[in-house]
Amino acid sequence: MKKYTKKQRKNDVNRTYLQRKLGYKFYARESRSSRNRREHLFRTINRKIDRLIAEGLNARSNIDGRVVLNLPEKMNLSSNYNETMRYINAIRALSHNPRSARFYRLASVRFDALKDISSSAALLLTSELSRWDDSIRNNLTPQTHNWDPIIFEKFRSLGFFNLFRKASVSAPSDQKESDVHFVKYIKGNHEDKDYRRLRRQLLQIIGEKVKKWPLLHGGLDEAITNVCHHAYPSTLKIREKDKNWYLTGAFNEKTRELKIVFCDQGIGVPASLPTSKIWEKVLESISSLPSFNRRKHATLLKAAMEVSRTSTDQNDRGKGLPDMKEFIRERGAGYLALMSGHGLYKLTVNGSGEANKTDTLDYPVEGTLIIWRVQL
Repeated sequence: MKKYTKKQRKNDVNRTYLQRKLGYKFYARESRSSRNRREHLFRTINRKIDRLIAEGLNARSNIDGRVVLNLPEKMNLSSNYNETMRYINAIRALSHNPRSARFYRLASVRFDALKDISSSAALLLTSELSRWDDSIRNNLTPQTHNWDPIIFEKFRSLGFFNLFRKASVSAPSDQKESDVHFVKYIKGNHEDKDYRRLRRQLLQIIGEKVKKWPLLHGGLDEAITNVCHHAYPSTLKIREKDKNWYLTGAFNEKTRELKIVFCDQGIGVPASLPTSKIWEKVLESISSLPSFNRRKHATLLKAAMEVSRTSTDQNDRGKGLPDMKEFIRERGAGYLALMSGHGLYKLTVNGSGEANKTDTLDYPVEGTLIIWRVQL
């Protein structure tokens, strides 16, 4: 009689576990190649999380593969980018939720140590947790009793707790107000372009109308149009409930600084360019750059922001991505930052003129992040 090996026993245990967890009919219907692809994905995620932990991610995994993330003290994309994105990338990877103890999956994200967070980092964090919550049927429950009071107030004004439809949230006993006021984030899908609520909320916290708003309106309109046409291509199997964009604003009473932040969770600008109608012009504008291969994403972002185009061949669609610059230019002071994949493009405007900057990011923005900042 042939010996029953440990490997065979392990495979039988895993198969039986999945049959009980998913139901025998579902498991039997899934082909071997599908199971292999799924397991390859989860093994890749395991390696990614192990690498992030080695690089400083504060995470603890239980024996069943459930991972607890402890957020750092500061999350800011300007002054603490690598550490901030380490956690954002980990949440995205872990939210796939495999049904096997052999693979990592997200158990909880703890805010207890968090003392400071920027509006852009807060929106990215909220978007990733919203995506995770959607994947587990809105079953997340926040544990806020050890939160810093200012952090609690920022996330409360952001509308973060509206995510948790099945849970009540208790505020810390020693509530405090911050100089930075967030407006409630807006979540839309790839077919929804309604963000009028943002203007009304900004008027409430600022107390005055934002000058040159129609130009910002044009930039936001282009960002959301990009989501509809490029961020979530039909060739990829992306669930409809994951085809979202997120938008918020923040106002600092002391510095009179206004920041508008937009993000999506799509394939990103560098990945979408080859399928867009500006690719031929982009190639022409970067063909003479020797650093193209080394700084591909940053170079592509810069080229996309500098090429005038009409992506749908419609004369009334404006100039596309370059439209996003006009709000900053007309205000005369501030910056526009576009981050996608491993690339950063930044336009800064001040009294002495304009300055363009590109950079390569160590940790990718999985999607697209756009930030407008102006002085009022």
